[in-house]
Amino acid sequence: MSAGGTAIPRLQDLSYFEVVITKLLQGATFEQVRRVLVDRARDLDRESDLDGSFDAAKWERRRNDSTEHVNNAVDVLKEAMRLGWVERCVLPSTPNSAYLHTADVYDLLPAGRVWAELAVADRRAAYSALAGVLMDAHPQMGGFLKAVGARPDSRAPAFTIPLLRWDLTRHSSEDLYLDDLVDVVTAAAAAGSLGWTSCAEDIDSTIRSYVERTRARRTARGKIQPRKEFLKTCEESITKVAFAASGTKLDYISMELLRRWSRFLGVANFSYYAPGPYALRLWATGTVTGSGSNVTISRQIGAEIRRKALQTLFEVWQERRTSASAAMYVPVWELRAAVCWRLRIADSEWDKSIRELLHGDHADLPYRVHLDQASLGPVPASTSPLVLTSSSGHRRIFNVMTIIPSKENR
Repeated sequence: MSAGGTAIPRLQDLSYFEVVITKLLQGATFEQVRRVLVDRARDLDRESDLDGSFDAAKWERRRNDSTEHVNNAVDVLKEAMRLGWVERCVLPSTPNSAYLHTADVYDLLPAGRVWAELAVADRRAAYSALAGVLMDAHPQMGGFLKAVGARPDSRAPAFTIPLLRWDLTRHSSEDLYLDDLVDVVTAAAAAGSLGWTSCAEDIDSTIRSYVERTRARRTARGKIQPRKEFLKTCEESITKVAFAASGTKLDYISMELLRRWSRFLGVANFSYYAPGPYALRLWATGTVTGSGSNVTISRQIGAEIRRKALQTLFEVWQERRTSASAAMYVPVWELRAAVCWRLRIADSEWDKSIRELLHGDHADLPYRVHLDQASLGPVPASTSPLVLTSSSGHRRIFNVMTIIPSKENR
């Protein structure tokens, strides 16, 4: 299998690099690499288990099945070869051919060995270095970071992809929805607040041609497109328009991966639920300067940022109270999105600030919070609830929050 090309590798989690490269430092075979990736995927699944559905037996079966996670192992190794970390060699072409490579071993090149040793000694420094080499290998990553505001030469601190919800009273057909969508995107681009701009003709032609091509492919396969899939296709088309306008050609899947990677690295964040017209908003939470071995990253983190997040939380709450009950409960993810978008910070910093507040670190604030495990509806897939660990070590999931001002406490 070739290790050439500059396409974004289909890796859902950047930590796959760490577990594989450090394993190669120990002289691991392909089968050992595959198994360590299964173990990492299992650990991620356990960490994200919020309803008790984690199935240890399922992961043990996958660990013992030599065709499972072969593609992930190949993708990491292929990328490591592209980065100049691993000596190039033949990799399995399909999961069913993996048995031919179970005993294969891979030689770490000097650059790969240096990064593996750094990952063992200083994980944060290792991932900063990884960001630098990934940007050199994939120009799309540098373009993405520049678009969302995370580079010194970024044109704006944020990047918005306007969307439109389906209105049952107005959209009796896909074509009517598409007409309204084009109008919404065109008007938003003309307003000049998206972080990108494009002419009405390009927006119209790109969105419609993308949607029509997808329709034609489905029709040729004899498949009916559910509304959910149609709306996703429309979002993909707008994403293509937006990033092309910013100077970076980026497909939707690559954008999904890069927004996940940049959140993991602490340099950007995103939300579909920040206040304002319905849109996917991406914003910088740090600045990435340079690239390759000369990369440096500064992040919006620390005690001062978290203090400001708690002050902003109260401001956001007071704004909401003008049209709602003083004792209202609001989904945690809505308040988090509002604060993080306003301050251009990461979700993790907001979560840390709430933990500090509950531990009594900000007793002088003019309010207290009350969290509840009840839910006002399903948590959107792109968000997460607030997870707190009790003194006994048990994780508790809090979905809604209310704020009680000090005057009301008295």
